[in-house]
Amino acid sequence: MAVLFFYTASVPDYWIGIDQGSTATKACLMNRRGQMRRVVSAPVATRRPAPGLVEHDAEALYRSVRLVLGGILRGVSPHHVRAIGLACQRSTCLFWDARTGRPLTPALSWQDRRGEALCATLCEHAGSIAGKTGLRLNPHYAASKARWLLDRSPDLRRRAERGAARFGTLDSFLLFRMTRGQAWSTDPTHAARTLLMDLSRLDWDSSLLELFRIPPRALPPIRPSAFPAGIVRIGGTRVRLAATLGDQQAALIGVGGTAHGAMVLNYGTGAFAALNTGARPQRVPGLLTSVAWSTEKETRYILEGTVNSAGSALAWIRGLTEPPAQPRYPLDLSRLPILIPALAGLAAPHWRADTGAAIFDLHLSSSSRELEAATLAGIACRVREIVDRMEERGNRPRRILVSGGLARSTDLLRLQANLLGRPIFPVLGEQATARGAALLARDGGKGGAPGDGLRHASSQAIRPAGSRESARDYFRRFESRMKLLLSDLSPASDEVS
Repeated sequence: MAVLFFYTASVPDYWIGIDQGSTATKACLMNRRGQMRRVVSAPVATRRPAPGLVEHDAEALYRSVRLVLGGILRGVSPHHVRAIGLACQRSTCLFWDARTGRPLTPALSWQDRRGEALCATLCEHAGSIAGKTGLRLNPHYAASKARWLLDRSPDLRRRAERGAARFGTLDSFLLFRMTRGQAWSTDPTHAARTLLMDLSRLDWDSSLLELFRIPPRALPPIRPSAFPAGIVRIGGTRVRLAATLGDQQAALIGVGGTAHGAMVLNYGTGAFAALNTGARPQRVPGLLTSVAWSTEKETRYILEGTVNSAGSALAWIRGLTEPPAQPRYPLDLSRLPILIPALAGLAAPHWRADTGAAIFDLHLSSSSRELEAATLAGIACRVREIVDRMEERGNRPRRILVSGGLARSTDLLRLQANLLGRPIFPVLGEQATARGAALLARDGGKGGAPGDGLRHASSQAIRPAGSRESARDYFRRFESRMKLLLSDLSPASDEVS
């Protein structure tokens, strides 16, 4: 377990934010001014028993949460903790015993694709599923995973039908265990990722439950993201668990993307673009509509787009050269190759899992430095495709915030600003997901946006520099090469992305 100390201050009130992710569970201790005083991290293991199968030991995930809770409070009285916020992997799910809380299945990761064959059989329902949920029929979401588990265990199905086995995304399992079985619920940001929630009503949809053959008695009630979900005992102290939400939504709050029109670009293994659309959900072809967060008084929505390969594409291209080549700036975009970073398929707005990466316009004079620069430019072009799709329907971002590990690359950010033709603002600090969970736990019951009044982003914007015509021409070349790549594929099967 890793512990990072910032500085110690005698502040009586703290909030804890927990970020349960694919590779680690993290917790932050936040004071009343929104400042992080301590961060604790514990690694978690991922199992890949066969191609397309990705899972976790659910009991080990719960132990990691207890471990970071203990670490974050070392030297701090639990009496000074006002509330806890919990953020989780959104589509990771499992079944567990309704009485003991013992996992009955592994926790199937959001990356797991064992429901792919089932999704292919339901393609005729893809349109109605998207209409109700705001998402695409996709094996990454929890419904097909639940059906896969139920179809392979008649005993599990019998137990689920009578309420003896419970099913849910990871937040509902951790809530059940952290409260010693006294609380069981989920929130709309997680429930949406099951493909079983009606986005207009924020409740389970009976026709979708019937379509996927999921017993209603196995599912938790859906409560607001900011809600007194239960009581966690830490030593002899009772602490409220006051917020649960998905990891990307927590990151949106943690970096300050809570105003209507704010966009957050989060660069990591993949890249994630989220536009806060305020109190009204917006539907745009090729993008996803979901809940940003909810309270007992209001619900906020986001438009989402994903790029499957960002940091992973950069690591791949660097692995081809020894030693890794660093681009030299400024770049001559007219000579730069086009690299489409589709190592894990194309997500928004194309949704083609049946393609891979492609490189165009290579020459004998092309260098390894130019290949790395083309990879960064390809990531930036894919993000621009998503932003353009949003703007085509009148959803222009008012302010663009950038975060994530890959956002440390000023080269990427300069390319992104040039290709978007507008300034972008790097976010200050790290651990945005844990911080966002803590902020929602602190502010969710007050009305207004969580974290209002805090300074999240640098005032030093990264602005477009160099020739705008050169950036425009490069993006046009990228678009033409993307059309070539897509033209070689078989006709799209619209349901699986």
